[in-house]
Amino acid sequence: MPYGGPPAGPASYAGWWQRVGATFIDGLIAVVFMIPGFVALFAGPTEIKWQDDGPDGPGLYEVPTAGTLGLTFLLFGVAALIFIVIYCRMVGRSGQSWGRKATGYKVLDANTRQPIGAWKVFGRYLLTFVNTLPCYLGFLWPLWDAEKRTFTDMIFSTRAYKA
Repeated sequence: MPYGGPPAGPASYAGWWQRVGATFIDGLIAVVFMIPGFVALFAGPTEIKWQDDGPDGPGLYEVPTAGTLGLTFLLFGVAALIFIVIYCRMVGRSGQSWGRKATGYKVLDANTRQPIGAWKVFGRYLLTFVNTLPCYLGFLWPLWDAEKRTFTDMIFSTRAYKA
């Protein structure tokens, strides 16, 4: 479905709460991808070790083995990679992630109003930290910006449109 045409008016931009809700939902789904890592960490083999700096002072503590920790980090890494690839392809093709579908908006190119492609989504994903500078100001910027843009929207010429 093409999204080309005249520029969007203020009523067609996604609201701040829609964006917050979508981020929350996508975060929950990311945690689901991490379940195998949590299972490995908490159900994997452990060993008893003496620790001088344990949480309750010196004593014997049950800790995961080195193999358990290695497997846990491997599973977390693989899960994160799978999540990021699926997320970037999904948003790159349709403008929507799971959270954006649930909250009813799309991230599209500001000029063409078309999906932006997986690589541009990946770039936005990597540069999300820019929104945290200073004091998470980039995440709050849509509250007063006429086009409801975050800093990454400005960098990549994207907008969040109501679906």
